[in-house]
This record gives sequence, structure tokens and C-alpha cells, in this order.
Amino acid sequence: MSIDSIRTVAVLGAGTMGNGIAHVFARAGYKVLLRDVEQRFLDRAVDTIAQNLDREIKRGKLELTEKARVLERVLPVTDMSTLANADFVVEAVPEKLELKRHV
Repeated sequence: MSIDSIRTVAVLGAGTMGNGIAHVFARAGYKVLLRDVEQRFLDRAVDTIAQNLDREIKRGKLELTEKARVLERVLPVTDMSTLANADFVVEAVPEKLELKRHV
């Protein structure tokens, strides 16, 4: 697999690290499957990404019209089977050995 063949990235874990990673990939044009165990974690992550995009707009690093496009690339999911569609996976779950093994 080459980097050019990656279109969809899965990020496991929507916490501080996970939503930041999802933000960067979505900003770079990738479709992002952001996965966590509960919808409330995903909602918080998408809100954080939106706030960070607003900061980028304020600093002149992002056009206002791009914000919606970036957010459209982030698909929050709780179903692990959805990740089968990913070309690349990043693990960003909490630092708990059993959880990491499960993932």
C-alpha cells in the first residue's frame, strides 16, 4: 500500500489525542471514521474539532467556507465494523493495556 492509495482513515478513540488526529487528517482532505464507545464522546470530539477550526479561521489559516467541508469529512461512529472500510487506522485509546489489546 502506498500513501497515495489512502482515502479513508479510521481513528480509534475520540479523546484529546484522537480528535486532534482526526482534525489533522480531515484538514488534509482524508475522510475520517472517528470511533469511540459512546456517542457523547463523539459529539464532544466533533465540537472540539469545530472550535479548533474556528481558531484557525480567526488566525487566517483557514477560510470560513472550508470549515463545513472539513467537518463533513469526519464521520463519528460507534460501530467497530464500520472501520473495515478504512485504508489506514490510528489507535488513540486510553493507556490501558487490556483495552489496547482488545482494540
